[in-house]
This record gives sequence, C-alpha cells and structure tokens, in this order.
Amino acid sequence: MLTQEQNAESARVIGTSASDCETGMMLSATTSPVSTLATVAQTLHYMNANGIEKISHRKALMKAGRKALNVLGEM
Repeated sequence: MLTQEQNAESARVIGTSASDCETGMMLSATTSPVSTLATVAQTLHYMNANGIEKISHRKALMKAGRKALNVLGEM
C-alpha cells in the first residue's frame, strides 16, 4: 500500500514522456541511487496496482533501477 505522497510521485513519474522519465530517473540514479530504487519500486507497484501498462515507462524505470544498483555496487 502506497501513501498519497508516493502515489502522487508515481503519477508524476509516469505522467511525463517516456524519454523524460528515463532522463530524469537516470540522472537520479547517479546522484541518489537509494532514492531512485525506492521510486522505481513504488512506481512499478503503482502501475501494477492500477493496471497501467506503459511499456516504454516500465523499460525506462528498469534501466534506471539497474543503473542505481550498479552505482551502489561501485561505492
């Protein structure tokens, strides 16, 4: 169950174009990998719970999640 704030953040992330989503999340993965992982997880959960497909957004989120994990692994 996500809070209203988390729902709003997830809606904001998927409310942009897939390209903007990827750019923003990739930048975030570099500067704040833990926060990015949390945002990726909550946004994917939000999308699943609400039946939102948006394949391009899902791919962008997964790419950012992998990058965030790589950044954490290098620290």
